[in-house]
Amino acid sequence: MTAYTVYLDQVFLGNMVMNYVILWAASKLSRVPVGKTRLAAGAALGAGYAVVALLPGCSLLLTTGFKTAASIIITAATFFPVSLRKFITCLGCFYLTSFVLGGLVFGVIFFLHAGVITSLNGVGVIINQHLWKGIIMGLAAFWAAVKGFNALQKKGLLENIFKIPVLIRSESKQVKVDALLDTGNQLKDPMTGRPVIVVEYSPLKPLLPVQLHPFFEAEGDADIWEILSSLGGCGAASRFSAIPFQSLGKTKGLLLGYRPDEVLLERNGRQPCAVKAILAIYRKSLFPGGSYQALLGPNLIDPAS
Repeated sequence: MTAYTVYLDQVFLGNMVMNYVILWAASKLSRVPVGKTRLAAGAALGAGYAVVALLPGCSLLLTTGFKTAASIIITAATFFPVSLRKFITCLGCFYLTSFVLGGLVFGVIFFLHAGVITSLNGVGVIINQHLWKGIIMGLAAFWAAVKGFNALQKKGLLENIFKIPVLIRSESKQVKVDALLDTGNQLKDPMTGRPVIVVEYSPLKPLLPVQLHPFFEAEGDADIWEILSSLGGCGAASRFSAIPFQSLGKTKGLLLGYRPDEVLLERNGRQPCAVKAILAIYRKSLFPGGSYQALLGPNLIDPAS
């Protein structure tokens, strides 16, 4: 059996650099800002795990279960405190960047090798010969790709793919909002079972009874039951309900549900398509800069469209 000499300082340094870039890229892609100190701490934690896993008698740490646990701990140490939904997004970006960067580095290593690989033992020799060249070149290419992707995100060129204009009509009035197709929005109205579109209060204001305006324009979150009680003498009271949710920065909460006369989705220049949906009114801004005013779940999109 072939023996290899492993230098733990190189293992730690190499993993530290790789982990830092992976966490930095995950931060950019998930849009969760993290300081350099937190990135370095998460990278050091991952590098320490890699070193300990190579020590005699610690091979159990290389099993899938321990690797999964380690990645969760590293992500938590870097990005917390965030909501559960954001954490899952960060973890997914961590895995994505890990696999992409790892594959890129190994691709560069074997691209640099000019000879023929004749045995499995030769693979280890090739990696050892070109490791740092592969890391440096792979990191440079990865950094450029993440920077380019992030630039496209900031310009909204990628987000436009998921932008869906929504036309909302009630009685003789109508408003139009831009909705983001959000796979995490699985909300349903508990009374009717209809899918829920989360919409900011501001664009919906012209459609709502005037007695609701003070509740949404005052500081702090309004009590949903108090809002519903205030509609007791209003003819539009039957349009409103309470919708429970577990996102938008809260583990438990209620949003005011609103049923307009008609909800139309516009896609790819086609004729607007009417959908049966309930609107959940969100008091604050959903997106910095106001690029979107609503969150649309995938259950409202026709798979055949």
